Amino acid sequence: MPRPRHPTKDIQKVMGDAEEHGWVFGLGSKYWKGKCSCGTHMKTVKLTPSGSNYAVNLAHWFQRQPCW
Repeated sequence: MPRPRHPTKDIQKVMGDAEEHGWVFGLGSKYWKGKCSCGTHMKTVKLTPSGSNYAVNLAHWFQRQPCW
């Protein structure tokens, strides 16, 4: 069953890119919880972004990880 869509399209795109690199996301109460394929990295993604640069900063964070 596919993951439900994030309400913000920019964050949805970042999460889709991360999933293509092996990240798996699960929905918590207020956050998406993402885990990498190697199992050592975890990132929470807010359901309501805290600012206009949240999606850009999130994409850069994922790209800095060694398992990307």
